[in-house]
Amino acid sequence: MDERHAPQVRQLRGLVITQLVTTSVLSAILALALGGTAEPFPPLWALGGLAAVLVAAVVNVERSWTRIPPLPAGLDADTALGASLAHYQRHLARALFVLEIPLLLAILYAFVMSYGGWPVIVLAIATVVVIAVETWPTVRNTTRVATALEADGTPSGLVEAFDS
Repeated sequence: MDERHAPQVRQLRGLVITQLVTTSVLSAILALALGGTAEPFPPLWALGGLAAVLVAAVVNVERSWTRIPPLPAGLDADTALGASLAHYQRHLARALFVLEIPLLLAILYAFVMSYGGWPVIVLAIATVVVIAVETWPTVRNTTRVATALEADGTPSGLVEAFDS
């Protein structure tokens, strides 16, 4: 990988870490502000509904890499990697946004209903796990995006950029 792109790779990893920490801390603060676990546990159907929204978000993110357009033919390796990182960053930002929606709904539910911080606690734990799995630049996640980018035969260099 060209050293010019190393800061962007670190920045993308940092974005995921920041999102994980921010989601965890803000959820804990909100759960405590809502009464923590002092209130009764919400009915399973309500948590099931929130979990269904989270599953829908995961399915959306799992399929979203298929909509990434391929790189144009004839790009040199450095330009292709820069474009690939830009595509990956947009994909990552979209995934983070979509995966946070169920937690926001859980927060709204917790404010409206009298179950304390339980909805936030349950959904925050699941959301943090899902964000870590779906957005951390693992070989699985980078290979998916690279596959879409390389559909027309132009090597992206994306997987190698995150391997180094």
